[in-house]
Amino acid sequence: MLVRKKLRRGISELVIILALVAIVIPIVMVVQGWLSSRAGSLENMNVIQPLSGYLVSRSYTNGEEVITIGIRNQGQTSYNVTKFKAILANGTVVEAREASGGGQVILNPSSEKILVITVTTGATRVRGLIIVASEVATNKQIEIPINLG
Repeated sequence: MLVRKKLRRGISELVIILALVAIVIPIVMVVQGWLSSRAGSLENMNVIQPLSGYLVSRSYTNGEEVITIGIRNQGQTSYNVTKFKAILANGTVVEAREASGGGQVILNPSSEKILVITVTTGATRVRGLIIVASEVATNKQIEIPINLG
């Protein structure tokens, strides 16, 4: 009977666990090294918005606010400014218009334009602007927020 018990034992559970740990630890180290190298390359990538806007001046008279802004194209393609929206202090979004009234505003690469925007606000003030522009080549739209404070 003693001989039969020794043959039935097989490999102990401890040996199996040690073997699995010996296999898993190098795999985890390889995966960690690969992920670390990928994360390092992502840190070097800078995302630059192609268009940026800034406030030049603003004035308010009789329920109408006139806002002068600058828009700069830092991208590699041309953009067509298609729409202006104003965010009022009470949270309402209203349409705004460019003072020159109608001509297309095209921003070529590395160019900058100064625009005068008029917003009928009533008693509320404008808190921010959203400029909607589309890429000339692909017609892909982007929105440029400008915080007016």
